Amino acid sequence: MKIAISATGRNIESNIDTTFGRAPFFLIVDTKTKEVKVIVNKVGDRPSGVGVTVGNILANEEIDAVITTDIGPFAFETFEQCGIRIYRGEGKINDAIQQFTEGKLSEITKATVPRYIGLKRKK
Repeated sequence: MKIAISATGRNIESNIDTTFGRAPFFLIVDTKTKEVKVIVNKVGDRPSGVGVTVGNILANEEIDAVITTDIGPFAFETFEQCGIRIYRGEGKINDAIQQFTEGKLSEITKATVPRYIGLKRKK
């Protein structure tokens, strides 16, 4: 299974970034092979359209799930339309991956923050 995680850094020892669309990095982790791919978020500083753009970039990686702390309505809808499930994780990425594989993360079933909140948080 391939999962995308909003990340503060380039490796699984980094923390989960709490602002999904504006996270500086996304890690694509294959839970079977343990392979990690780093995606630099080149659109995180745009004034709008970030959630949909990031959602599409990650969906094109053929991911099965997303782990993040909070997610806005545009990114949520993009993943929902693609059939990609979203889970709430906090703290270290490697811990969240372990919790995910053990089925201990809660599924996010609706946007957890209002639109454009990421722009306000990252200022």
